[in-house]
Amino acid sequence: MGLLRVLLALSVLLDHAHGLGGYAMVGGPLAVQCFFIISGFYMGMVLTERYDRPALNRAFYANRFLRIYGVYFLFLVLHLAIFAAVAAGGGGSPLSPYFEASIPWYEKALLGLLNVTLIGQDLPLWLTIEQGHLAWTSSFVASGDGAVFRFMVIPAAWSLSLELCFYAIAPFIVRRPAWQIATLLGASLAARAVAAMAGLTGDPFNARFFPFELALFLAGVLSYRLWTARPEWFQGTPARLLALAVPAAILGWPWLVGSWSADLFFTPPRLLLLTVVALGLPAIHAWRGRSASDRAIGDLSYPFYLGHLLVLGMVASLSADPFVRVVLAALLTLALSWLVVRTVDAPIEAFRRRLAQRAGVRA
Repeated sequence: MGLLRVLLALSVLLDHAHGLGGYAMVGGPLAVQCFFIISGFYMGMVLTERYDRPALNRAFYANRFLRIYGVYFLFLVLHLAIFAAVAAGGGGSPLSPYFEASIPWYEKALLGLLNVTLIGQDLPLWLTIEQGHLAWTSSFVASGDGAVFRFMVIPAAWSLSLELCFYAIAPFIVRRPAWQIATLLGASLAARAVAAMAGLTGDPFNARFFPFELALFLAGVLSYRLWTARPEWFQGTPARLLALAVPAAILGWPWLVGSWSADLFFTPPRLLLLTVVALGLPAIHAWRGRSASDRAIGDLSYPFYLGHLLVLGMVASLSADPFVRVVLAALLTLALSWLVVRTVDAPIEAFRRRLAQRAGVRA
């Protein structure tokens, strides 16, 4: 699944760069939802095959903490250093909201703390600035200068907050019978449907509200359960065609969605794409799950996701041609990701393996 993860990360970059000649694959929010399904598949596998009993929950949490926060803190420091350098050079800084916004210092401090904790970084998507204070809003995209997400150093990290919410409850859900997981998935979808009937279909309700996104994580868990129950279904040529259908659907999304709204969840194209991803993951795992090269490619996706906005900002002045800027940003982000994996992520991974071994986790 490594190549698929990098493809989705590239889709996020294209979305933030306003496309490559207008083409952005599935865009940002839908790419993240596909990531959530993949994450559910992986957590189903990890909590079933390795951290397979409650006694290992503490080791599981430590493992996830190191996986997420080690590289995140590196990029947080890197962003802050470059922002400070830009400000010192007389340029505009993304940190300017902390100096210019007319909200109390303790509210700024709270928003600053979210950049460190990661947990709660989706909160600014539900806030705006009104009458000199933070206030709730159901449409942060309409907040304009009052948009609170501007206080986030790495705006794309909101999805990591939802990931962490799932990790927190995963040990208490993933090991349960499949029918219980399916029931919870149905409840999440039903809640989203009720909200949609009430008119709550726009951003952030369509892709960033954890109780609704939980269904996608659980779809990934059930996808893994399907793999373990019927591995013979995912062998041979038909299974490989199913595996290839996943990247094909992602690449062909602009033609698949057609005239349907790309922002609404309950549309046939979106539901079809998410279903293809969920059903295709076992086939991809059966085909490429033991590939060291695929895993190495997949390792690039996380630093790519965290670093792409910084690189996009740095290359903005290098070329007047938008096509050249996007291609250059993608290549430089890949190079930066490779460097981070080799110098930072690899030692963290080795340390994680040692901790897991000491805790009695299965190899």
